[in-house]
Parts: sequence; C-alpha cells; structure tokens
Amino acid sequence: MGLDELFRLLDVAVEDRVECANLLSESTRSADVDHAIETLTARLGSYSQDPLGAITQDPLVWLTAFLRLTPILVNWHRRLGVSLEVTRATFADVGRNITIHRRAHGGFGLETWDWLIPHYTGMMFALGRLNYMLHPTKETVDGVMVAGDWVPGIHIPESGPLTPQAVDDSLVQARAFFSTHFPDKPVAAAACVSWLLDPYLVEHLPEDTNIVSFVCRFTALGRPYDDATAALFFMFRTRDLRKLPDLPRDSTLRRLVLDRALTGDPWQIGSGYLRL
Repeated sequence: MGLDELFRLLDVAVEDRVECANLLSESTRSADVDHAIETLTARLGSYSQDPLGAITQDPLVWLTAFLRLTPILVNWHRRLGVSLEVTRATFADVGRNITIHRRAHGGFGLETWDWLIPHYTGMMFALGRLNYMLHPTKETVDGVMVAGDWVPGIHIPESGPLTPQAVDDSLVQARAFFSTHFPDKPVAAAACVSWLLDPYLVEHLPEDTNIVSFVCRFTALGRPYDDATAALFFMFRTRDLRKLPDLPRDSTLRRLVLDRALTGDPWQIGSGYLRL
C-alpha cells in the first residue's frame, strides 16, 4: 500500500501527511514500535478488552504502529467480507483524531491513541453515524443478555449531528452487519458507556434535542460513576479546569457543561443498553 493510498484510507489531512510519512521511515523504527505492533497483532481477532500492559504511553509510538499495521487490518476486514466503504469509515477515525489533536494543541500528535486500539485489534466497525466495538459482555440483564454474550459497544465519533434518523439508520446497518459477518457471535443488544448517559443531561436539556432522543433509547445498566472532566474533554478537548472562564459558550450543551463544571458538581459516566 503506497503512502497516498494509506493516507486516503485513514483520511489523514494534508497538513499531517509529512509527519505521518516521517514516522514510517526506517529511522523511526524502535523496540517500542515493534512491541506495540506485536501486541496488537497478537490481539487481532481475540475481542479482548483486557489492558495491554505497560508497553508505552508515547502517542507517536502507537501512531507509528497503527500506520504500519493498516494494510494488515485492511486484509483482515477483507477476509471477513467487510465492504471497503465500512473499512474506510472505520479507519477514518485515525485521521479524524490526528486532526482533533492539532485543533486542540496546535500541532501534530495523537492524544487519543488509546481510543484507536480496538480498531487495530479487529473489534471496531463504523456503521453510519455510530461505531460499534464487538466484545463479550460482563453484564447480565434478564431476558436480554448474560455474561459472555456478544454485545456491540456503541461509540460516538466526532463526525456530525446525532440526529434520530442517522442513529436509526446506523442501528439498522448494525443488525445486518453483525448477523452477516459474525454469524458465530449472535448479538441481541448493544450497549453504551458515555458521559452522554449521565441522567443530568435528560433533566436539563429540552426533550426535543438530538442528545435526549439518543439517551432515551437506552435502558440504564448499573450505576453511573463520577468523572469530573469527561464532558469537558469531549466538548472542548481539555481537562484543565483553569480554562473554564475562557471556553466558548456557543451552544446550549456547551453552556450546560460549563455551568455544571463551575459549580464543582462532577459529571458522571452512565451505562445503558438497547435491543438490536
């Protein structure tokens, strides 16, 4: 796979391509990169969520590993019968997250490298507006799922409005996708773990908003847990509470997030499930 084809597949922005090409030069090859590649390759197709262990926290090591592994993952998708459209949509998350890093920090990097681990272990698939990470659940819900059942975890990339129609279309795609490409891993429900499932949102946003419509699709699973800066990070790409007075208040959701943060009330990460 040539560099142009690779960067198109990953949707790497023009301003980030030179740095990505430099990472692929032999002079940047290191023991850490080799270790990351070996670890990801060993995980491919295992659908495991276990921690990877103490390899490295260096984002550029992981990005180098991702760039080198992309042709292998493309072939993995092809063997599963996954369409090139889905493959491209899935791995466009690489370029998207590099762009997010540049927007947040003013330079090249990949702060959210750990978000991309499931893409490179064969677990994550982009189906319309939503991404789905296939894994065995640890949860049991009477009549819905038991521990060990296969459940796609829903993730919400930063790729546009979360309209009800877009979510409906994505769920329809997911039903067909998993039954077609993973007939040995039947799924009956999907799950989501997100700051968007904090009950505070439904209580404080108008009921006709896209987010409330999305949240109300889910039945709560377990109890939410505190994460003081989760909403700040996903809305503003910072966890620095000192920046609160300078962050933009240009939408209802952003104002809600900032007002809550200013009170010191921690955001929560909620969990829920829906039937597919």
